[in-house]
Amino acid sequence: MRRPALLASFLLLGVAPGCSSPPPPAAPPPVARSSAHTAWVHPRAPHGVPLTEAPAHVLPHPEGAAALGLPFRGNVARIAVRPGQRVQRGEVLIELLMPEVVRAAGDYEAATLRREAWQRRATQLEALQAQGMARVFELTEAQANLAEARAQQQSARALLKAAGVEAAEAAGVAQRGMVPLRSPVEGVVTAVDAVLGESRETGSAPLVRVSGEGPARIEARLSRAFPPEAAFEFVAPGHAPLPVRLVARAPSMDGRDGTTAAWFEPEPARALPSGLQGTVRVGANGLPRVKVVPARALVLEGEAISVLVRDGEGHRRQPVKVVGQSGADALVDGPLTETDQVAADASRVLAGTGGGS
Repeated sequence: MRRPALLASFLLLGVAPGCSSPPPPAAPPPVARSSAHTAWVHPRAPHGVPLTEAPAHVLPHPEGAAALGLPFRGNVARIAVRPGQRVQRGEVLIELLMPEVVRAAGDYEAATLRREAWQRRATQLEALQAQGMARVFELTEAQANLAEARAQQQSARALLKAAGVEAAEAAGVAQRGMVPLRSPVEGVVTAVDAVLGESRETGSAPLVRVSGEGPARIEARLSRAFPPEAAFEFVAPGHAPLPVRLVARAPSMDGRDGTTAAWFEPEPARALPSGLQGTVRVGANGLPRVKVVPARALVLEGEAISVLVRDGEGHRRQPVKVVGQSGADALVDGPLTETDQVAADASRVLAGTGGGS
């Protein structure tokens, strides 16, 4: 009875009676290196993947900023604003005692009175001469004095204009002895550098700075030209991506870095803070032939670039043109469709097939 039990034990252990040890397990067959172990991916549309990015900043609008200094020597008589205050175009920011300008205002008013008087006299003499009741030299003298008054008036007016004083303000400046500096733009006062009674010379630092807003223009530095169908957007911290259009591009290249300046405007037009820093992204959404593939999918042979497209059990090389790169992705222009399969790592496929196709 013990012999059948012992035989059953040998059978359970997989050892036949009369054998001292079990045979070694058979080695697995070697795995052939094949491109089948390489990932194949579908080219995708370039939605959200930029062709490139370029640093950019918002330029100040021509009427979006102002710095008011002294065109002539003067003393600060009144400060009408302070930083953070919103002002309108033409609003008085500061008043100064400027002797040269006050004198010019007086000269303008005096010349205006003389001109009016000589104009009336010349008109009377012309009427009398027509009746033979006035002598020629009297009319000539009146006309000469009229011309002189006009010249004095124009000279004084030019000086007033240089000080930012309109002709209609001349009488008030002459009477009060103070010259108002008015804001040329609408905006917010960002700096006031003045103290009552302070004396300033011509060309000194600005007394008041005003920052306004206007339709934005953005400057960027681009490394190459892009197709007309390319889309652009401006991205800045704290702001949503803003579609922009290319306005102009510099005709010459900067020899220092090989870039050219380009200018953009938001669509539709809108105001942005002057000096805002960000980037301009060049998108390929409007380029139907452009697709996104892994950067490692590219095969470089001399100056030719291609990708490996799956074709049945093998693959074929499809020439493409690289138009941009974003991280680990490359944007290529070529006859690829989103149903094609491209080797994610072309080097692995070529190594597995000996480099052939």
